[in-house]
Amino acid sequence: MTNITSAHCEGHVGTKVLVATVYSLFSVSGTLANVLVIYLVCSFKKLKTTSNAFIVNGCVSDLLVCAFWMPQEIILLSTGRVENHAYRVFMEGVFFLWMTVSLLSHALIALNRFVMITKLPTVYHTVYQKRNTEWMIAMAWVLPLAFLLPWLFGQRPREISLSCPQLRLYVFLGQEVPLSSNYTAILSAVTVLSQTAIVLHCYFRIFRKVQISLKRVSVLNFQVVHNLPCSCPRKDKRLGLYVLIVCCVFALTTEPFAWSVLYGLFQPLPRTLLTASWLLFCFLFVLNPFIYTWKNEEFRRSFRAIVGGELWKNTAIATDPAVQTISQNEP
Repeated sequence: MTNITSAHCEGHVGTKVLVATVYSLFSVSGTLANVLVIYLVCSFKKLKTTSNAFIVNGCVSDLLVCAFWMPQEIILLSTGRVENHAYRVFMEGVFFLWMTVSLLSHALIALNRFVMITKLPTVYHTVYQKRNTEWMIAMAWVLPLAFLLPWLFGQRPREISLSCPQLRLYVFLGQEVPLSSNYTAILSAVTVLSQTAIVLHCYFRIFRKVQISLKRVSVLNFQVVHNLPCSCPRKDKRLGLYVLIVCCVFALTTEPFAWSVLYGLFQPLPRTLLTASWLLFCFLFVLNPFIYTWKNEEFRRSFRAIVGGELWKNTAIATDPAVQTISQNEP
């Protein structure tokens, strides 16, 4: 039995090293990207808008996943240490909370932009008053927590003996993932599918609305350009490309995960497929800041202001005669 177990563990060493490496890259890049977006919105007044409030809400949840959940998973994969039952339940619970908040934030952003473009300005200002926006953000955290509580209270302490460190894929079912349950699996899959449906519906409705309008609106930064001619094929192509990029990102990163979870409830899936779909889904936590800021001119201008300001300060210090005199007098 020991020889069989050792061979089984050695067969998964390559997978564990790969996942730990990918987690490390995701953790560092996702933490930096999300912190940068949060810092820009908090530092520049022009970025403090309703749409950006939903973006920051998503970045906060993504930051928690990248900065706290992924590192402890790296440690688990590297050391093979199996924590106690309470700790495992806590980490699954907070990850489910952060993951669901991130997905709901995407849906809130899509709905916000849908109302902004397809409805009258008076409707938009009525719906997205400051108090309403705060309630929407609060409910994005309260609802997942409310669905999570029955699962948390239903947990019972149990002994799990693992002869080798396991690759924990959160909601996937199987003998190698003993912490999962049908409840979290179904709830996660339903959340992903619902969020994807809302996002795709909103963006395609926006695309149809803009196609027949004299205003050309980018679905990524929503800069309304007035007085454009009716025939503007270049703008239409760019808009179509933006919509396609956003929709493809959500579809490619979320759908394999959701359908793998649902199919895994009835039939076992190959480990390679499970790992690939899981890592694609985790990649979404890193991509979130770029999806909404890479074509936004205000974010670009703010980022250039920060970088330019730091470079200007360094240049000014280096060229300051007083600083040069002090440097020359130093032994």
